[in-house]
Amino acid sequence: MKDKARKIYEENILIHEKKSDFLNKKSNLVGWSRLGILILVIVIDYIFYKKNDYGNIAISSILGIFIFVILVIYHNNILDSKRKEDILLEVNKKGIKRIEGRFKEFEDDGKEFLDDTHPFTNDLDVFGNNSIFQYINTTVTYGGRILLCNLLELKIRFSKEEIKLRQEAINELGEKVEYRQNLFVEGVLNETNIKEIKSFIEWNKIQRKYGLSRIVWASIFILITIVSICLIIGNILPESFLLLNLMANYLVLKILSSGIKHEIKLFESIKSVINGYSKIFAIIEEEKFNSEYLKQLCSKLSNDNVSCKKELEKLSDIFDWIGNSKYNSYYFLLNILFFSDVFLMKSLYKWREKNGECIEQWINVVSEIDALSSISNLAFENSDWVYPNILDNDIIEGENIGHPLIGKKAIKNNFKLNGEKRVAVITGSNMSGKSTFLRTLGVNLLLSYVGSPVCARNFSCGIMNIYTCMRTKDNLQENISSFYAEILRIKLLIEACKRGEKVFFLLDEIFKGTNSKDRHIGATVLINQLIKYGGVGLVSTHDLELCDLEYKNSKIVNYNFREYYENNKIKFDYLLRKGKSETQNAIHLMRLAGIEIGEE
Repeated sequence: MKDKARKIYEENILIHEKKSDFLNKKSNLVGWSRLGILILVIVIDYIFYKKNDYGNIAISSILGIFIFVILVIYHNNILDSKRKEDILLEVNKKGIKRIEGRFKEFEDDGKEFLDDTHPFTNDLDVFGNNSIFQYINTTVTYGGRILLCNLLELKIRFSKEEIKLRQEAINELGEKVEYRQNLFVEGVLNETNIKEIKSFIEWNKIQRKYGLSRIVWASIFILITIVSICLIIGNILPESFLLLNLMANYLVLKILSSGIKHEIKLFESIKSVINGYSKIFAIIEEEKFNSEYLKQLCSKLSNDNVSCKKELEKLSDIFDWIGNSKYNSYYFLLNILFFSDVFLMKSLYKWREKNGECIEQWINVVSEIDALSSISNLAFENSDWVYPNILDNDIIEGENIGHPLIGKKAIKNNFKLNGEKRVAVITGSNMSGKSTFLRTLGVNLLLSYVGSPVCARNFSCGIMNIYTCMRTKDNLQENISSFYAEILRIKLLIEACKRGEKVFFLLDEIFKGTNSKDRHIGATVLINQLIKYGGVGLVSTHDLELCDLEYKNSKIVNYNFREYYENNKIKFDYLLRKGKSETQNAIHLMRLAGIEIGEE
């Protein structure tokens, strides 16, 4: 149950709070020690200065600077460790919030992915405030975030066999709490810039080799420099010749580097990203997996039995040198003397020749594991959920089905559309739970298709394309009324059915924007047409006459929600029942609003 996840999160919070407090005290101590060393060196140097003891001044200054640098490095390591502990602390606190249904507090809700034209995402609260994305998303790479979005939009579709493999992978990742949190930490510490990543991937696709002429010319001028230095030492050439030689080297270096200037600039900007990815690759590569899907993913990280972790570490080492070119004056001198940029670029081209075709695949593996890790939070935090049984038939059925976003407050219902039944007509009074139930089925169906567990005791479904028409609204910019917007969405649904798609539809208060006669005729024709073209789905309505279709068409079944009254107050149990609704509450609600309506 959720108690297991909560217990682990609470234990982790105590551990990381304790470590963070300890590191904070340690950081303060080392910080004051640095200041103390500086003051001590100044005092000692002053004492030696008063004694004109310049030798000891030099010794104490050098020793003091050495100790100070060691303390700075040590202090930075402490701060890095503390930041990791703070990130882990926040990760576990967010886990508690998800369990408590407080995920609406999370900043990233994916609102930029909202799309009124999408077949179902807006109606099923996939993106935006209080959404599936906001609940699930813990991705730390740009690629992982985009992949999660594509999965939730069903832009990526899986076969029955692939969904089964993903279920096993998500289940395994769900149990690897420490592993997932370590991945999260490295991802946060080394945020990725998609523009730079894309540029680097494109650079790796270029097949151009590094010109040998650059190496030859660089080698010639290096040889001239070495010979010149030897001749100057032997007093054969004047010392001023070295300055002339270095000026010539600088000009030649500029010429040799002219074609690779933009590449060097790219590598300087991508350095931290590659360092971050190399650490993430190390975590992934060192983990042992049992599920076939994760094994297949990790197998993509090998290139002729070469470790991608080691290859990325080699690349990071080269980038470390290139990074120095921007900030280190010693590197500038080294570059003029020995043409470092030319030989570093040669190393990079050689690395690209060996691994260039693999880098995009490697990064894609990280993105997929990042997205899978997000989904696996559902598995870990909701152990009472079940992995759905994916079938070949166009059916949907389950027991104790609840809405994943409602959590403990969700009223769970049994439901099935299988065998001969294709369409369920849902009736019931206002606020009785019709719309929520439609979304409950839609969201659980969506989670089923990405390999996630679902909020039910058991759940079975076929693989179908989801289409919804629930929240149609006016579009003033497009001069479209809500009724016409509804018609356009129905048109998309019918066209999908006619194309032969396996369709699962959710239609809420169908044709509510027109008069009752037209609404009844339109709904009747539409339902029969959807059945004719093989559609499966649910239609909620206030039109009780629509329930008569059950007696005319054996493929239609009626369900309803009811209300009851206590002390003149309306109440709901949100339980789904078979059959036609026998209750209505509109008049009672009008009276509660103060509208004076006489007794009939």
